[in-house]
Amino acid sequence: MYRLKQLTILAGDLLGLYIGLYLAVTARYLSIPKAEIIGSLLAPFTWLFFSAVIIIFILGLYDLGRAKNQWGFFQKIITSAILWVVIGVFYFYIYGQDKINPKTILLLLAVFGFSLIALWRFVYNRFIVANILKTKIAFIGCSKEARLIIETLQNKPQIGYEVVGIIGDCYENPKLQNLTIKNLSGLKKNPDIIVLDFNYQKDEQLIKELYQNIFRQIGIIELADFYETIYHRLPPFTFSEGWFLTKFQEQSKKIYDRFSLLINCLSAVLIGIFFIIILPLVALAIKTTSNGPVLFKQARVGRGGKTFFIYKFRTMRALSADGSAEVNGAQYAASNDRRITKVGKFLRASRLDEIPQFINILKNEMSLIGPRPERPEFVEQLNKLMPFYSLRHLIKPGLTGWAQLQRGYYGTLDENLNKLEYDLYYIKNRGPLLDITIILKTISIVLGMIGR
Repeated sequence: MYRLKQLTILAGDLLGLYIGLYLAVTARYLSIPKAEIIGSLLAPFTWLFFSAVIIIFILGLYDLGRAKNQWGFFQKIITSAILWVVIGVFYFYIYGQDKINPKTILLLLAVFGFSLIALWRFVYNRFIVANILKTKIAFIGCSKEARLIIETLQNKPQIGYEVVGIIGDCYENPKLQNLTIKNLSGLKKNPDIIVLDFNYQKDEQLIKELYQNIFRQIGIIELADFYETIYHRLPPFTFSEGWFLTKFQEQSKKIYDRFSLLINCLSAVLIGIFFIIILPLVALAIKTTSNGPVLFKQARVGRGGKTFFIYKFRTMRALSADGSAEVNGAQYAASNDRRITKVGKFLRASRLDEIPQFINILKNEMSLIGPRPERPEFVEQLNKLMPFYSLRHLIKPGLTGWAQLQRGYYGTLDENLNKLEYDLYYIKNRGPLLDITIILKTISIVLGMIGR
């Protein structure tokens, strides 16, 4: 349902752009445009519409949790329009289109098309997701995880879920109808989905009653699966050897993993070229603002628990002989770490400090995407404190990763448990679509200078 809602928004955006093209041509010639004129513009502008969708995605406008009718949201649509015009100028004038130079149409389309997108988003957020596409949900069981999800859905109605009832002992909530197993059919609103808490999954009487809902075309989903859908991370309450045996289908990922080797190689070559271009400037900035090496290497744990050396531009003061910033043993970096240099802050915010890791990708020690590699000292501690932590070493670590996109720093046990949930989510669900999402979100972080 989440993907359906995203596709609905995408379809509306594209429709707005195509209608905007028609309006732009009409305004340009002050008459109904001829079919041959529209036909000549469709092909080049379709490519530009594809780039518009990418820009909108990078700016987070397809994230349902952030889709609100607020000024900040529509401000991003304006930003998208400006960036799109810049790409359009490059496409038509720098790249070159001999027969087509629609500078006026391009500007008019930016106004009409993105105004229609803004109008469509307002209508969608205000009416469609609140009525037509709203999914009604009933919860069976009221564990702390179920309560967390319920509160999230109530605080973020833009996601498109309405909780219509709870079965089981739960906190009092005037907005919800509390039921018992016997009056499951007594809900005021028929649910589209029933979320089954793990505590009730072995209740034979309940299962018999739920079986009847198959004929009512009501979906039944386990709490763990719904948790994963809402938060895009694995729920820690499910972690067990049996659960991972059935959920982690590594055999089915072999073709994808082999294909990713080619992507990694091509990406590493491109990143390496970029490294050569920026190296003189970055090296000069580092050397003239702090003492120590330009590059430094550090031991990290990779696939299968094997240790390798990762390469980075130095972003901290060199306080020890090997160029590291540690004098009293390994320690996590903090969000406002005083050891970070002024140049280092820029390199971290722009993620340029990670560029030398193309060497690790070429050596097949890392991938473009995967869990970020951790230091052996921290891995040893976390393995003792967190069961199943070693599962994040099922695949090669990555230059960028799903957990890294959620927050910058993970410096406590609870934060690293949260990080593990995201890392295992990626390992379980990795594939082309998720990888494209990660790459686009990484571009957003780089352009926004919000790296850690």
